Amino acid sequence: MKAAPVLLGLVALCAAGAAPKPITAQDWLAAIPPLPATSADAYAQWSDTSSTLKPGVGFQQVSEGIAAAIQTLARPVPAADPPGGPISRHDQELAQLIVPLPASADPLQAIQQARGARVALEQKWRGELNALEQQRLLERTAMPACHNESGAPSQLAIRDVERSYASRRIAIAARYLPQFEPALRQLLAAVSPRIAHGDQVMSAWKQLRSASLRAQLGPVAQSSQTAALQDVNLVLGAVQEISKLAARPVADLKALERVYAQAKGC
Repeated sequence: MKAAPVLLGLVALCAAGAAPKPITAQDWLAAIPPLPATSADAYAQWSDTSSTLKPGVGFQQVSEGIAAAIQTLARPVPAADPPGGPISRHDQELAQLIVPLPASADPLQAIQQARGARVALEQKWRGELNALEQQRLLERTAMPACHNESGAPSQLAIRDVERSYASRRIAIAARYLPQFEPALRQLLAAVSPRIAHGDQVMSAWKQLRSASLRAQLGPVAQSSQTAALQDVNLVLGAVQEISKLAARPVADLKALERVYAQAKGC
């Protein structure tokens, strides 16, 4: 994302084994594939099975990794046995960091604003695609029929019309994709403090030496880290939705080439 330095950190996952497994919420945030610049880039982020687009390896690994981490965080922390005992100065200092995010820092309103900006742009994009589809249908209806038994238009002519409209949808995607960068920067700015807070709280909690204090503060650490991971999922979902909309015309074009591979004229 050339115009969005903040989101340049949303780089694609490296090949399996080439990079350490993400641990923190910020690690998972950095593992999200980038916002594509073109439909071809978007298509490469998906797995195309008979024109059905499913998340590619990059999206899938982040989604599954976050889900597994949240499931792990849902497990209760074992109670200390025996409970109690003196709390060291080391643990007392760490305990001061293991607190919920202040209510004044709740990013909900900012998240909703970012989502509203993105959805409005998606609606505008879809509206342009719908208008283009109406043009396509009119042009297909007006195509002259062959003077033969079928009385249908030439398959080559149909293929050329469909190719033309697929190319126009790809061009529309290239025009809209950069426009999403401000909305994604806005979303990232909204969730970054809670993501950083969740990682900080979890890091402090893991360093506690007192088993009783770990058990006592476990729920705070777990809920903070879970909220951070859920925020990463918001960013992932936004990038995925935009990417899939951009990838669709390439998938349609590839399906078109398969259908009309043996196209003939009149």
